[in-house]
Amino acid sequence: MFLHILAHNLKYRVVQFSYCRSKETISRQFNDVLRAVMKVSKDYLNFQPCTLEGAEANKWRWFERCIGALDGTHIPVTVSPDERPRYRNRKGDVSTNVLAACGLDLRFIYVLPGWEGSAGDSRVLRDALRRQNKLEIPTGKYFLVDAGYTNGPRFLAPYRGTRYHLNEWIGNTPQSYKELFNLRHASARNAIERSFGILKKRWSILRTPSFFDIKTQIRIINACFVLHNFIRDEQQTDQLLEVQDLEFLSVVDEELVHQSREEVQNNVIDDITTIQATEEWTRFRDTLAMNMFANYKVRRNFA
Repeated sequence: MFLHILAHNLKYRVVQFSYCRSKETISRQFNDVLRAVMKVSKDYLNFQPCTLEGAEANKWRWFERCIGALDGTHIPVTVSPDERPRYRNRKGDVSTNVLAACGLDLRFIYVLPGWEGSAGDSRVLRDALRRQNKLEIPTGKYFLVDAGYTNGPRFLAPYRGTRYHLNEWIGNTPQSYKELFNLRHASARNAIERSFGILKKRWSILRTPSFFDIKTQIRIINACFVLHNFIRDEQQTDQLLEVQDLEFLSVVDEELVHQSREEVQNNVIDDITTIQATEEWTRFRDTLAMNMFANYKVRRNFA
């Protein structure tokens, strides 16, 4: 019954006819399962090393120290009339701004639901770095983020003012190191968009507002992320993942040359509470982008 409600966003009275149970029984069992899933959330929402092959591995080769991608997504919610102004996002919809980070294998590493839709992504990220159940990033590692975030230590953003989104590259080729960096950055960071797409396609309750109170809705959102990871762990093939493969990924260069870099320990974690642009991190991005472009030009000359 729990999975049925999440997958189809059904009300108790509809489930009542399918399972021949009272609304009281359905409500009690639903909340029992929800609490159980919340208890095991820490066991599933965590970082796990993975091995990629083929085109998926090629997309991440230049981002060797990267452990995944991070972004926010808006999920519709139902709130009281007094709270609607706070939860109304820039598109005018009532939603909660959910911060999530996923690994290279499309498993979610961290989730922070509950912020009002009017809150900006950077503000939500600052909270994620400071709260008790905070986002932890191993020393020397980083996430790929979009241009809405600051390009600072442990958060690698694309160049602003330069073509970025993958659909902008159809029929075009990079002409500078910034364009090539943005293309490969977008190709790799697309993992978080694919993860969100699979999540919302599987769980219909995330696509439209539900009848639950806001606290229960936040727990349901968290539970959907946990179930997403459970399915990724237990099911070797996922039909929804195949559907999410975008046609314009063919513009990604699959002949990237692997460049060795310094190995960094995975188990060392430093506290980081804010994101600030630094000259060192800016140089790191510029150096990485220029190395990409130099290698790209060499291969084109030999092609």
